[in-house]
Amino acid sequence: KERGNHHRVNQKSLWCCVVCCVLCVGCCGRFPPCHPPHTLGEYLLMEPLICLTPLDSPSSVARLEAAAAARRAAASRGGLRIFLKFRTEVKKVDNAPNSLAALRSLFVDKFPEIKDKACFAVYVQHSTAHVWYEAERMEDVYHNAVLEAREKDAPSPKDLYLKDRSSSRRIDTGLFTDRMVFILVGLPARGKTYIGGKVCRYLNWLDLPTRVFNVGNYRRTKLGAKQDVNFFNPENEMGRTARLHMAVLALDDMFDWLGKGGRIGIFDATNTTKDRRQLLKSRCDDEGVQAVFIESICEDPAIIASNLKQVKASSPDFEGLPPEEAVQLFSHRVKLYEKAYQTIDKEEGLAYIKLFDVGRKIELENLPSSYLMGKIVFFLMNLHIIPRPIFLTRHGQSQDNENERLGGDSSLTTMGDKYAQALAGWISNRITPTNEDGTKRPAHLTVWTSTLIRAITTSQYIPKRKLHLKALDEIDAGLCTGMTYDEIAEKMPEEFAARAADKLRYRYPQGESYEDVIQRLEPIIFELERQREPVLIIAHNAVIRCLYAYFADKVPEDCPHLTIPLHTIIEITPKAYACEEKRFNLLQLSVPTPPSTRTDTTPASSSNQDATARASGGAAADSEIDPALGRPFD
Repeated sequence: KERGNHHRVNQKSLWCCVVCCVLCVGCCGRFPPCHPPHTLGEYLLMEPLICLTPLDSPSSVARLEAAAAARRAAASRGGLRIFLKFRTEVKKVDNAPNSLAALRSLFVDKFPEIKDKACFAVYVQHSTAHVWYEAERMEDVYHNAVLEAREKDAPSPKDLYLKDRSSSRRIDTGLFTDRMVFILVGLPARGKTYIGGKVCRYLNWLDLPTRVFNVGNYRRTKLGAKQDVNFFNPENEMGRTARLHMAVLALDDMFDWLGKGGRIGIFDATNTTKDRRQLLKSRCDDEGVQAVFIESICEDPAIIASNLKQVKASSPDFEGLPPEEAVQLFSHRVKLYEKAYQTIDKEEGLAYIKLFDVGRKIELENLPSSYLMGKIVFFLMNLHIIPRPIFLTRHGQSQDNENERLGGDSSLTTMGDKYAQALAGWISNRITPTNEDGTKRPAHLTVWTSTLIRAITTSQYIPKRKLHLKALDEIDAGLCTGMTYDEIAEKMPEEFAARAADKLRYRYPQGESYEDVIQRLEPIIFELERQREPVLIIAHNAVIRCLYAYFADKVPEDCPHLTIPLHTIIEITPKAYACEEKRFNLLQLSVPTPPSTRTDTTPASSSNQDATARASGGAAADSEIDPALGRPFD
């Protein structure tokens, strides 16, 4: 069925459609993109879809006024339509009650899981700022509003995420069902933690539950960070026994986590002796888990010196000490480990990967033949530790942005063109290095854009090499392309409710989901990890959300809810333990915010500063929205 042109298909085509769906569900665990599960019945019953005729595009101000008038009219008629959400379930209510007390009772009636009206709070999305806050009066409720009941003692989003991923509602395809443990090997300051963190972030981004178990953190927690250097001497029986106990404790926690739904465990410790590695392999064999050892060997003195200064000098073990003294103490600790260090050899019979100088050379032995293992090896081949900035930005404001319409391929507005010019000037000053005599020298920068007009036009003033990549195109809204969210709620309320229930996995009719976008962005991630020069990516809201989620170490469930404002550059610099992040609002636009008396669940930025620098691991995104737009778009 093509949008706007309904026609019947012959019986052969219908059976091809049915067989296609059965094969996709059986082999891939999902429906094909052309047949989302919530519209499959309409296809099989030969029922025409709703004809999506694009409306005229009024100005954003006129449209907001019209929407406000519609809400007032609906409220006066007593026919206010709202959507109630509890956990991942959403239900539509055509006639909203007139009081918050009645609204809470309605939640209890609609969702049997809610036992008591006092055990939850009602949150609503602000009609323009698109952030969540606790509803305090019925005036907060508007036509087509999404209201969510949140349990007061609910677990954290990450805990819910891990629980959801191990629940029976997920369909395993067989590709990722096997549990696996990666055991890191190597002397201190050789990049083990860097490698483990990178692998963990990549696998979690791919929706594979992965966790790092760092034995050093167990030691600091149980025994204290301040240990005498002799504690790490292999000839110190007491210290060796204590370190072994910490390793066993971390190992027990890892297998306990794997038994509760975890998929990939990363055991981060030195593991420098053959006896220790055989002990770990024996334990993995007893648990029925495949063990793969990753040894990091560093032969470059410059890399070792850099790790000593930049990473270990800021370690909790040396907190409060001068950098020179910290480096000296840690260097002495490394020499003690070198006394007992035994590199992995073939005689041990282990499955292992050897990395030399973090990606300069790689050696493989006895690796299991699996799809996942191939992805990991290819990922490790692209790693390096050369610092370089990665710039992420959305395109300038487009005509569809101004009219609040999804998708499309519209051109830039006047404001969007101003941003394109400001971006060219800013990026030129930002990446141009300065010589010792104060003169500027040219810098290498590659600009990656999507193939859509608004992204390509945003890059037109930047005199650098450009690549236009289809993988960076905006999420495909399918039959909803050209519509506003209010029109979707009005004409396709089931689709509106399905999207609100699970925004990560919701697929637009004949379009894409966020999971689909993450899958097609995987080659982009490999290329970004491989790059050694600055890269500027000009793309779209959903695409930048997914890329930012990878570098910020966000779980996929957070990805659709990250705020990526227009006309703002996010500068990300990968570091050993996290990514350093800075934000620059080039046009210095004012940002509307919801009333200050309400409690927003998304932290708002305190001011319109030129840059906000912070480590991205665990830092929340700014609650900025697009000026004159009303809400961020997919």
